[in-house]
Amino acid sequence: MTEKRWVAGTIMAKGPEGKYVFLVKVEAEMHSFPTTEISDVKTGLATILEALKTILPIKATDLNLYELTNAVVNDNRIPLFVFELYDEEADYRLLTESGDNSLIWLHSDELTKTLEKWEISGVPQFK
Repeated sequence: MTEKRWVAGTIMAKGPEGKYVFLVKVEAEMHSFPTTEISDVKTGLATILEALKTILPIKATDLNLYELTNAVVNDNRIPLFVFELYDEEADYRLLTESGDNSLIWLHSDELTKTLEKWEISGVPQFK
């Protein structure tokens, strides 16, 4: 039996104040990035895009791949895809329309709390 392989992703967009906001998953103690198991028949990129499209009413053409880095969570190496939403401002209604209250838009200033449990290499600074 092979070990499960995971992929993570987030979407960043400019919020109304001009600062970046990131799509994160709400967890009991802190936030995390949305993750999914990598499909045997798809690439990590295709798998995370499909997962993001199921939780938000977006098209892949609405996103630009901004960054790809590696994260280590609980001793597991996970590719982390950061996508940029092409809209100038984040549409906060996306989450309410999807009916998924386990996701929120988190300001870049607060993102460091999310990153505390994720050992990430080569994280760019988002201002």
